Amino acid sequence: MATGAVVVTGSAGLIGFGVASRLAADGRAVIGTDRIQPREDAGFPSIDAELTDVHKLYAICGGDIAAIVHCGAVSGPMLGRDNPRAVIETNVAGTANLLEIARQRGVRLVFCSSTSAYGNTAAGLDPVPEDAPLAADDIYGATKAAGDILTRAYAAQTGIDAVVLRFSWVYGPRRRTPCVIRDMIQDAQAGRATTLPFGRGFTRQYVNIDDVVGAVIAALDADEIGPQRAFNVTGGERLDFAEIVDTVERVLPDARIALGEGADPEDQSHGWFDISAAARVLGWRPQVGFEEGVRTYARWLAANPV
Repeated sequence: MATGAVVVTGSAGLIGFGVASRLAADGRAVIGTDRIQPREDAGFPSIDAELTDVHKLYAICGGDIAAIVHCGAVSGPMLGRDNPRAVIETNVAGTANLLEIARQRGVRLVFCSSTSAYGNTAAGLDPVPEDAPLAADDIYGATKAAGDILTRAYAAQTGIDAVVLRFSWVYGPRRRTPCVIRDMIQDAQAGRATTLPFGRGFTRQYVNIDDVVGAVIAALDADEIGPQRAFNVTGGERLDFAEIVDTVERVLPDARIALGEGADPEDQSHGWFDISAAARVLGWRPQVGFEEGVRTYARWLAANPV
């Protein structure tokens, strides 16, 4: 690993803050950047910048840098619905800006993609490998697919050292954007019932924020990436919503959760994502079981209401 600071975009967000604070806690030099400042002080500097402000990004990356971890984005299909052009400019043009900086500086770039880039995976494709088609059916997923493909194309054409991580649904402490698990936990803690108009018979693949941070650092520090540049990163479990509810009710016995039928209209239908390549190439495997993750999230939410 080269010396110098690791530049982390999205350093006020769930993943970016987690990565930057973990690196800082390990004694590594970090420069965070985001459009806003983090809510907590985690021992690293964070510089305000938009991902579309190419001159500011070049200034941030102008010193001695070791790598770029690109977590910044309009994050999730629930955000930016009324301004899709801004989502595209931030997520696609912003990624292109950072890829060009990585090319010019000769440093590794880790791009945080999403399983939303796949759209609905093909029926019968189970498990889903990384070479499955990216067929996003919403604008957020399309921007993640675009950044994903651009990153791998930069690696193929220009020779930059780049890694793509496709995260499934991330949950855990500090998540502040919409999250069904958080809603269930907070309702239970407040003595309210939770009623979802979907869920029965629908599956989702969650991954804990601690495992996501671990995957990013594994990708950042891997000696050799090899020809495969993209990796699925999930918690390793494909859970029916009834199993999710059972887990929350074990952690919080006072929880009262009712499910409707069918799929979440905000999500896609996915086969089980194969995470074996991340284990083989990056040496990463999920460490946080779902029940343990829900228990930790519940403790954090009790102390930090969102």
